[in-house]
Amino acid sequence: MRQLEIELRELLIGAPPIKIMTEEEMEEFGEIVDAHREISYGQVEVSDEGKITSLIIDLEAILENNDVSLDEYEELSAEDLKEIAQDFVDEYGQKNLQLTSFSEWGDQTFLLTFEAMDVQYQIPLPDSGATIEMNKQGFVLSATFNQSYYQLTHPKLTVDADVALMIYKNRMLVELAAFQQEDEIRLMYYPKNLNEVVGANGDIISLNQFLENGLVELEKVPPVMEMYDEAILLGITPDMNKVEEENTVTYEQSDQHYVKFDMSDEHQLIIDSTLPFKEGDEYTLDELRKRAIAFLESKVGNVSEHYLLEDAFVEEDLEDDEDDELTEEEIEMLKALSAEDGEDEEEDDEDDSYAFEPFVTFTFHRYINGIPLSEYTANIDMGIYSGRVTDAVIPMLKEEHIENMSMEPTITLEEANEIYKDSIKMELARVPYEDEEFTKYELCYVVKEKEVGQRIERIDAENGNIFYYDQLDDIEYEE
Repeated sequence: MRQLEIELRELLIGAPPIKIMTEEEMEEFGEIVDAHREISYGQVEVSDEGKITSLIIDLEAILENNDVSLDEYEELSAEDLKEIAQDFVDEYGQKNLQLTSFSEWGDQTFLLTFEAMDVQYQIPLPDSGATIEMNKQGFVLSATFNQSYYQLTHPKLTVDADVALMIYKNRMLVELAAFQQEDEIRLMYYPKNLNEVVGANGDIISLNQFLENGLVELEKVPPVMEMYDEAILLGITPDMNKVEEENTVTYEQSDQHYVKFDMSDEHQLIIDSTLPFKEGDEYTLDELRKRAIAFLESKVGNVSEHYLLEDAFVEEDLEDDEDDELTEEEIEMLKALSAEDGEDEEEDDEDDSYAFEPFVTFTFHRYINGIPLSEYTANIDMGIYSGRVTDAVIPMLKEEHIENMSMEPTITLEEANEIYKDSIKMELARVPYEDEEFTKYELCYVVKEKEVGQRIERIDAENGNIFYYDQLDDIEYEE
């Protein structure tokens, strides 16, 4: 670590004396601290070979605790920043990485992306290199170095970009949805989230096959057959102290334990609960689903007519998946560490104020006459031990918005489809996916906008105005 300390010190503004503090069980993670004071200047993570994999520098902490100022350093040109970043990547990353992206990241910082290249086709390999954040004076604020082990597929390229575009465009690429624009809801056409590419042989390839969860599955919400008392669903009891403030109502059991209703935004209701719970028998997924549906019904009404329900996300499954990948020795070590943490928590906080209950998230997608309205998606978290609502975000759709909404688009689906098709092209690219222990890169054609900065986000179904991701400006539709 001594050599790394010397190297990192040279990267810091003013070069303050530092040391890297690590824990015995996790030596790959280090805290960058002042050599003489208990002041943190950032964090560093290294690989088994001792190479930096991630770095975070707390510039403000350095400036506040040392006799140094940014005013002492001149602001550099974009070319100078690129050169400094290239030298940094050459020093700590893979060799032969090329700059593929340079963008302003806030008022005072820039984000630079370096990637390895497919030498044969001269195309970048996404997520194969490094991402560097720098300020205008050329000091590194953060860095992430990605994996260096990957494999390229080498299919025979039998179609060119023009043919790939014809194949991709030979279907409907947009769909009708609704969007709230100021105080009205308007019909819009959105590009479909197909997540597809055209293979080297001209076949359509769905990238969802490489994803762990794939596409989101939606199902009908069953009618509410049993209503629950809201106090039971929220854990509110008569002995709680009710505090009413502007746009908020809080039921307090103690300073740390409460149920809070936040209505500061007239368009949504937010519920935050920190009530204690007891571990024991878990509620079934079906029972938690019934409770979530009943709670949403009590707030918006007619849930079965207006919503579709997404597959539930079970928070504790993440821990189970992680355990499956650990060795027996690692599991035992984590149990021992957990036991130690538990003892510390009992000493620090006997009433377990900061324990958060494992939960199941239920996501409800709002529809108007079969047309999706994504801005009004509701999320409700249900505690698996208490059966209570632990968190909720419920957008509230005003009835007058629905009544005043035009349901007859002026621009047809076919016209919108042509507008979108005319805006895209296909480019040869490498698309990454995980295969066993390393990343593979598939050779294929991906969709790109013809003109830089004109990637269509949506098309107004009433007047044909086009909204782009980069600026979200609209352009009047011409027949």
